[in-house]
Amino acid sequence: MRLPRPNNYLVANFVLWALTYLIVTARMLADPIPHAGDMAVRRLGMAAFGFVACLLIGRILSALAEQPMWRRIAAAVLLSVLGGFAYSLLNYAAFYMVFPMWKVEPLSPISVAFTASMFFWTFISWCALYFAIRYEEELKEKNLRLVASQALAMDAQNRMLRYQINPHFLFNTLNALSSLILARENERAERVVLSLSSFLRHTLEKEMPDKGPLSDEIEAQRQYLLIEQARFEDRLNYVESIPADLRDALAPSLILQPLVENAVKYGVARSNATVTIEIKAEASEGRLRLTVADDGGDGAGQVPAKLGLGLENVRRRLDLIYGKAAELTCGPRLPHGFLASVEIPLERA
Repeated sequence: MRLPRPNNYLVANFVLWALTYLIVTARMLADPIPHAGDMAVRRLGMAAFGFVACLLIGRILSALAEQPMWRRIAAAVLLSVLGGFAYSLLNYAAFYMVFPMWKVEPLSPISVAFTASMFFWTFISWCALYFAIRYEEELKEKNLRLVASQALAMDAQNRMLRYQINPHFLFNTLNALSSLILARENERAERVVLSLSSFLRHTLEKEMPDKGPLSDEIEAQRQYLLIEQARFEDRLNYVESIPADLRDALAPSLILQPLVENAVKYGVARSNATVTIEIKAEASEGRLRLTVADDGGDGAGQVPAKLGLGLENVRRRLDLIYGKAAELTCGPRLPHGFLASVEIPLERA
């Protein structure tokens, strides 16, 4: 069970007056005097008064929190002076007027000022502690707000990059659908429409998280490739190699979509032969590697333009989510084809 966080102001106030009490009492015990025990009890009551007085000073300073610093400091000094004099008068009453232990001279302004000056430093010390604690809390709150705002900005940018995927994919699919209709390939066009509906239902109907199970990511790519297989038929072959123990691994939503789409665009669409697209997942030493590879094209001629904007999208999303902990590598396969690999920390759903 989680314990409640202690109030820093109360703790500092208690420690201040506990130390004050212990120091004064120890000094008295070091040089024994009559009625030392009774005086220790009365001094405990004075420490309690000081504790309550500091609570009141803290409340007043809190009420002045929006005022300029010089006014708050001036208020702290004034309150410390008043606290010192109030303590001095009450101290005299507690020790020499209520059940007095010995006869003393009447209270003089000099003695009041002397006692007040001693405890002025106790009250001003409390004010300094108050300002230090408040400054630390404001700094923490400011840092938390900064972190929260940065997280919101990163989330918004990540969502923007993710949402760029669907319009680009939809544009290509509608173009392909238009071509099929013009060519009177009605059965293939119908399969494309049904597959497109299934894909969009998967990606748009529900709010997709920044990260989701790898099984969901693979299912989205499977639905996408069903659309492309309706377009290219036997020219596209899809293979996936996803170990069962990695299906619950977390991956950024639709992070593979630009890689698969570019494999189709530059590998399948530009080849008259059958092209195999393979999606593979591997885990090693706490890292997850996701690979999209194809065997289309001639390999060496596809290096810079193969991914284009899709590569930039993937890189920026990985940088936003993982920083330097993620890596994107890509390059040609020999004798032909292209390979793109995303490496991220291995996390479980």
